[in-house]
This record gives sequence, C-alpha cells and structure tokens, in this order.
Amino acid sequence: MPKIFETYLNRNAEEKVLPYEKFHLFSDIGGFHLQEKACADILRCAEKYANLPYELLPASVYMQFHQNGNRSVYQELYFKRRKMVLYLLLGEYIERKGRFTDKLVDGIWLLLEESTWVVPAHNRSLPDLDCPLTYAYKETVDYIDLFSAETGALLAFAIYLGKDFLDRVTPLICDRIQYELNRRILTPFLTNKAQWWMGYDRPRVNNWCPWIASNVLTVCALCERDTERRKKVVARTMEILDHFTNGYFEDGGCDEGPGYWNEAGACYFDCLELLYDMTGGAIDVFSHPFVRNLGEYIAKVNIHRDFYINFADCAAENHFRYAAVARFGRRTGSPMLESFGASHFASEKKAEIQYNIARELKNDCEPEPEQTAYCPPKKVWMDGICVMAARENENSGKGLFFAMKGGCNAESHNHNDVGNFIVYADGEPLVIDVGVGTYTADTFNEKRYTIWTMQSCYHNLPSIGGRDQLDGREYAAENVKYENESNRLSMELKHAYPRDAGLRSYIRTGELAGGMVKIVDSITLDEPAELVFHLMAADRPETVGAGTICLTGERTLEYDPSLTAAIEEIEITDPHIQNGWKRSRLYRISLKTQPVSAGSFAFILQ
Repeated sequence: MPKIFETYLNRNAEEKVLPYEKFHLFSDIGGFHLQEKACADILRCAEKYANLPYELLPASVYMQFHQNGNRSVYQELYFKRRKMVLYLLLGEYIERKGRFTDKLVDGIWLLLEESTWVVPAHNRSLPDLDCPLTYAYKETVDYIDLFSAETGALLAFAIYLGKDFLDRVTPLICDRIQYELNRRILTPFLTNKAQWWMGYDRPRVNNWCPWIASNVLTVCALCERDTERRKKVVARTMEILDHFTNGYFEDGGCDEGPGYWNEAGACYFDCLELLYDMTGGAIDVFSHPFVRNLGEYIAKVNIHRDFYINFADCAAENHFRYAAVARFGRRTGSPMLESFGASHFASEKKAEIQYNIARELKNDCEPEPEQTAYCPPKKVWMDGICVMAARENENSGKGLFFAMKGGCNAESHNHNDVGNFIVYADGEPLVIDVGVGTYTADTFNEKRYTIWTMQSCYHNLPSIGGRDQLDGREYAAENVKYENESNRLSMELKHAYPRDAGLRSYIRTGELAGGMVKIVDSITLDEPAELVFHLMAADRPETVGAGTICLTGERTLEYDPSLTAAIEEIEITDPHIQNGWKRSRLYRISLKTQPVSAGSFAFILQ
C-alpha cells in the first residue's frame, strides 16, 4: 500500500498545524456540544459511580501476569478506575453543580499517583531481567502502550473540559496533569523511535500503531500549547501512520479480523479526524480510495445483525458504535458504509465508554444518523487478505452465507487456519470459527499454538496423516483463484502443512451456488495415510444416516458415506468464548478415511 502522507500530501504538511488558540475540536460538526440524550445517559452513569469506591491497584495484583499469566484481575480494577473518572468528569461538565467534583479529584489524583499507566501484559521494563514490576518510577518514561495512551487521552479531556472547575479546587491538579502527560506521553512519543508499534525498525505494525497515535494526538490537540511541538507530534504521527498502512493491501482488509477493526481502521480514521481539526482542514485525506476501502471492510465482513466473519482473534458477534461507522462513510464518500452504519444504529447495544474516548464523545455530540436502506454486497472478494464471502439472498439475512480464506499462518493475531471457511444459515451460525479465548500470557508467547482454538484441527480443516498446519509465513496458500461469476474460491494448500505430512497436492475449492455450499478437497499423498476432516459446529449435530449429518433445523451436511463420522462435544469453560457464542458447549465433527494415497472428497451444506 502506498504511503499516503508521503505521496498524497506535501512532506511539509505539518506546517499547516494551527496554534492551540485557533484549534477547534470536532470542527466538522460545529464543536463539542453533547446531545441531550447523551447528557441524560452520562448523568445516570456519573450518579452510579459517585457512590462507588475506587479500588486499589496493588503491586501483588500487577505481578500476577508475570507469575501465572493472568491479566484480567488487574485490568478489571484498572479500567473501572478510569471509567469512573471519565463519567464523573462528564457529569460535572454537564451539570456544573459541584456534585461530582470531590470524587473526580480523588480519581484524577489516583491516576497521577500510579507508578505506571502501562498494564502488566504490556510491561517491557528491564527485559533482560526477571522483572514483574515496572521501573517507571524513574525520572524518564520511554515506552507507551495502548492503555497508557488511553489514560493520557482521558486526562487531556479532564483539562479540556474541566479546567475551570478543577482550578477552583486548586490549579495544581491541571498543572500536575500537564506535567504527567508531557512525561509519560508526549516526550516518549517524540524521543523514542524504538517503540515497536511505531514501525521504524520492523516491516509491519498492527492496531497498536493507530490506536496509540489517535490518543497521543488527542493529548497534543487538547493540551499542548507550543506550536512547534504540536507540529512535531503531527509529523511523527503521519510517519508512523504510513508505516501502518504500508502493511495493508489496496483492498483495505484487516487481517486481524473485524474484532480489531475498531482499533485498527477505525483508529486510523480517528487520527484523520484529529489531523483535520488540528490543521483547520488542511490535512484531509478522506477522499483517498484506500481510506474508503479501510472503512468499507467492516461492512463487507458483516454476516447479519452483529455476526461478522471472525477469522483471527475475533469473536463471531461484535458490537460497534455505528454512529462512527456512518460518519466514516460520510467523510470518505462511501454511501455503502454510511448506510451500513446508519441502518445498524437503531439496534446498537450502547455500552459505557471505555476506549477511544475522542471518537465516543464525538458520537455523543452528533445527531443520530439518518436511517437509510442498506443493501449488503452479495459477493465480496478482498484479494489482498485473501478473503471471499457470498450470500444466497441479497438484501437479507435469509438463506446461506459462506466465507472462506487463504493467506498464510503469519498474519497478525494469526490462527493456523489457511483454507478455513464458515457457513451461516438464515443469519445463524452453522459451521463456525470458534474464535479466541480470554487473553493470557500464553496467548502471545511461544505457547500460543498449544491453545486449541489456534490449531487447524479445531478449524474447518483436515488433519493429514496426524499432522496439522504449522505457524509461519511459509505455511501458506498458493495458486489462489477467485471466480466471481460462480462464487468459487480455490487454492493449493499443500504448503500450509509441514513437509512430513507427505502432501503432493491439496486443492481446496469452495463455492456457494444452487442453494448449497460445496467444499471439495482433492488430495494426493506420497504414501497412504489417514485423513480426518474436521468441522466445527455451534449446535449439536446428529448423524441421520450414512453420509448425512443434521446440523440445525433442516440444514444438513452431506459427505462420502465411506467416511467414518464422530461427533465430539467440547465443554466451554472460557468466559470469553462462552459469552461470544452464548453457549457452554460447541461441537467438532470428524470424518475419517481409511489410509489413502489420493482422493477427492466433497462436503455439501444445504
């Protein structure tokens, strides 16, 4: 992907940065003015949090991640504290009666007193030592993670929205905030280019880049009064955003999956909105075709309602703030994306703000998007990330929906899943991608592929002579061919498996046509071996005869009756998977051959 800011804009675009006094937040919608309904919702939350205690963040809980891989306990306390501060701030900003001030000041001071804003799972202190705590008590901080940046944005809004009533308590509060934002956010952003997520020393970066950049820009936009420093932050941001898009293809597809689009493509859009505001509209790349594709990705991978194609670390059901999706469509000139966001807005499950504060508050400042009819694409092919999708009926969740992927096993948030597919029927899951469990230390270390949800045998893929796919860029699909007219995708998968699987050739073809999804696996081996074809199901399948399994309702799976079928019930104890599927059990169908040296096997879902 071309580097947009390097090629589309003048290299000196940062010279267009406005002085702080001329900056206007949310300039395209007339500034920061919360809608009446948003104010009522915020006050209800503020009243709730005004009566709750702030939790301690003890060192012993911080160290749990280092000791046993648990990151959830600390983060639950950490995020609750920040959510309380945000809603108390907004409640006082709206009401101006002093009702929330004391509790707000307590919360802000607690944040300022934290030794580090970096969560334990992201702690990179003294990497050469066995160090469960952070060295951030020293005079310099040189590293920013996702949530230290989010904390910075929250405190920047405390100054931007609350300076008058905080100063009435004591000017020391805002002065201390300004000091900590400089020490923990702006200085390390400008002085340490070795932070991996910036992309200066690695070929590809992921969602961390725009997610952190959007929050650093928020800090700079709302609090930094030195114009030259504002220019430097903008220049650095444009550089690293080019590093981010350099890892993308023209199709704008997110190989991290739709669960990370909120923090990848949508955070990139947040950066564009802030750059626009900070330069009075002089930095404006919304019309670039790639930016539009980056947004339209989320509409293209929608199945029905809140179900999305969940390849990679992603739940099947995802919730977005569709006001921002509609705004993304409006600002990039995409009627498809704007209507997608607007049409989903009415059914949105609105939750309390936790991340992406600038985006969320802009949503609360905008009128509700005007409802418009949305026509989902009947066929999708994103050749860069090698994902296709097809639906049986346009304009409806009725009928079959089929998606399949190629790619390689070194994608961001990768699962060993080259050639995987999913099928939905009438908007409900039929053959599924399980997704990912609760994050622990093992999710991101050398034990990642010992986790069952990461393994190809728990995706809709075969085991070849007892061998499954391995992780690495060399384990990839080849000769990928998409045929638009027939809704067909084919690929060579022999190199997705290790050499000792003995594959001479493995051609997988998938298509949706004639009211059925048909998968054909044509396999040739060096010597006879047992093949076991796996399919993951959301609901209990039942064998109804040789070659036929009933999946849900009247939907069936038909296969060669010479295969021996087994159905395994998988008890789900992980809360993230349970919540994602709203089920305590999932199922794996295994269809086994006798040892064969070659064969073509068809699987029909209808």
